[in-house]
Amino acid sequence: MRTHLFVLLMLAGLSFGSGGLSAKVYGQSLQYDWQTGQKFSYRFDISVESVGSTTSYKGMTHYTVGAVGPDQLKVNYKGGLQESTKRKSSSGRSRGFGGFGPMPPRIPSPFSRPTFAGKTQTTNKITISPQGSVIAMEGSSQLPYLLGNVSLIPFEPLPASERQEWVSDSGVAITEKSDSSRNRFGPFSPFGNDDKESVQSASEVIRYRVREKSNNQIKITRTYAMKMPKSSDDASFDMTGTGTWVYDTTEHIPHSLDMDYKLIITKGGTTTTVPISVKYTRVSPEELANIAAEAKRKADEKAQAAALAKAAAEAPLTADEKNMALSALVSGDTKGVVAKLGELAKKKLADPDPEVAAVIESLLASEDKGIAKAASSALMNWSASYRLKKSLAKAYQGPGVIKSTGRVVESITPLYVGQLVQAQQPRYGSFWRAAKVEELMPDGKVKLGFLTWGKVRSSSAVDRRNIQLAPDELDQPAKPKSVSIAAKSNALPSAASKPAGEARTWSDATGRFKVEAVFVSLKDGTVSIRRMSDNRVIPIPIAKLSQADQTYLQQLEAAENPFAIP
Repeated sequence: MRTHLFVLLMLAGLSFGSGGLSAKVYGQSLQYDWQTGQKFSYRFDISVESVGSTTSYKGMTHYTVGAVGPDQLKVNYKGGLQESTKRKSSSGRSRGFGGFGPMPPRIPSPFSRPTFAGKTQTTNKITISPQGSVIAMEGSSQLPYLLGNVSLIPFEPLPASERQEWVSDSGVAITEKSDSSRNRFGPFSPFGNDDKESVQSASEVIRYRVREKSNNQIKITRTYAMKMPKSSDDASFDMTGTGTWVYDTTEHIPHSLDMDYKLIITKGGTTTTVPISVKYTRVSPEELANIAAEAKRKADEKAQAAALAKAAAEAPLTADEKNMALSALVSGDTKGVVAKLGELAKKKLADPDPEVAAVIESLLASEDKGIAKAASSALMNWSASYRLKKSLAKAYQGPGVIKSTGRVVESITPLYVGQLVQAQQPRYGSFWRAAKVEELMPDGKVKLGFLTWGKVRSSSAVDRRNIQLAPDELDQPAKPKSVSIAAKSNALPSAASKPAGEARTWSDATGRFKVEAVFVSLKDGTVSIRRMSDNRVIPIPIAKLSQADQTYLQQLEAAENPFAIP
């Protein structure tokens, strides 16, 4: 553990000196002797007992041997451990503030603040000697609690010659930097915010004793001790442990480890003890093959289920299915209506049935909130115009950037208080953001309230050239019934530019496009309407309008004007 503990501390911003190796004679040589392409994997189970909770790190690590030489071995690592925390149940002891029991002494921890790569899936390239010395490592797989790099944990230092017992004894100098901005691997010391350095000496001793051997394994008792004495007001760390490390003599790789540690942290007059259990074991090739086969089976099942669901979602309703859906939606049975809306919400049709969509849309006004909510969810997949409206409503809540509509607000463009628009703020450059008209100012500027999650967070007077109209499809919560009402809030348009009559919603034959406008004229199969949003006249062929609009025009044409002059 000498190597991986030291590497952890170095990755945490600490530097060390070097150590030595002493031993007694043993009758068999130990060394890492691998073949190119050789693979081996381990399953880890690490447990840390903190005050009030237990933190676990579980997962698998995988190694593939690359280049092999007489003095060094290169191996590629892939893997990572998943962190989980379980709170301990409170005991019957006296409780502190809020009834949660006596609060433990709060010691700032260097083990929870940095982002530790070992808690995610990552890769490393490791170069080690046949005796287990780390020559080089590209990448990090660091774990908290002085556990080191998970990719290096299996590889213990081995004696250069035959030994029954050996000791890894190192004297180290630890340089602790408190300035996290200059620390490549994140802050190790949380005990101050200054830019000072402190150098402390520490020692680490790992003792190995061969306890038992068999045809293919050697069991070795492993005893660990690391001590960093306290200096001045700095924190000190003492870590001791004992357990069993097993070496595979057939494949010349580590087989398993079962260690119990005790980490003691001293800060000022407070001492905290953290028990730690570290276990890993070799995963056999057969088990790996079974795991891979099971993963493939689940992936295939998931892909097949997804394909079936996609096909069902994209399949149009048959005549019987349509009739059943329409009957269920108008049945008045709340549970049945919600259930059918849930089924329809799963549809992803290229050309949704307009009759079904119309019935779903009618349920948006239901007094039953469950039905109205289910109808809204279903209509997202049955009406492109509704989906667009919902998307626009979300975008115009702010504070994100909105795509430019290009609908320039000119001096004659009518605006009204409460209208949702998009505008540019000087401090945000050319980005367009959601805003609400608050005041039409005498100098021609417009006071806008810029929105954040639907609420005005800042207000400023904006030139009209920095304002654009929102799309017609956006529902305007404060929209007046006619442009003449809007014009009262804006003295800029002339009387001649005001459209006459009441505004109404016009839609095309597909129902996808709608606009608020006032009828202007009808001639040669073309109707001219004045758009409410920008006061512009649009000619539209009658054949492209919805049936309701065509009926409206027929009624206008058939009506006799009693005020007409013969």
